Amino acid sequence: MTARAKRRFVPLARTPRIGLSSLGLCLLAAACTDLSDYQLEADEAYCGAMVSAPVFHSGFVPDGAPPALRLRLHLDIDALTTTPGSVTSDDSEHGLCKDSAKPLFDEAPLRAIPEVLHDPISTLEFGQGRVHTFFAYVDSTCQGTMLAVVSLMKNKTVEMRLFKPAAASRANAPAEKSSGYALFYLKPFETDGCGF
Repeated sequence: MTARAKRRFVPLARTPRIGLSSLGLCLLAAACTDLSDYQLEADEAYCGAMVSAPVFHSGFVPDGAPPALRLRLHLDIDALTTTPGSVTSDDSEHGLCKDSAKPLFDEAPLRAIPEVLHDPISTLEFGQGRVHTFFAYVDSTCQGTMLAVVSLMKNKTVEMRLFKPAAASRANAPAEKSSGYALFYLKPFETDGCGF
């Protein structure tokens, strides 16, 4: 049986964690959604580029560099409430972490935020076309921990928003020392087809 053939349910209205399986939680929840179609095969991933408009890549590319950053997301639908996947970027030669010859993300695990699962923000709806949205932390190789907001879209694509915190800094601080925000549109591909 393929991964897509398996049925996966994720509760949209959360209940307290009491050691039940996600199916058990689903039975207790007010509404459930079948997310099995978003689980890709082992040799597939969601891939795509950062939106190039300046407001959507602030603090994610070095100053003066073109706004080019691609992500590869391996999503694990069965683990949305724990470790929902991992992220890799393609910028080891030209990105913020190039001095250490590493990409910004290198198979970096997404870590679900347990507290959010019990808060009304977990049912957040912003804009049309989103089936399910979750929040996670992800560690970069040189820029610290970031917040990821991941939306599974009705057209079977994924939107990922990354928020990079930084201490209050002076105006015109370089990208590697400033806070940042980036938006990515990711589509399913064979992993080799991602290009990195």
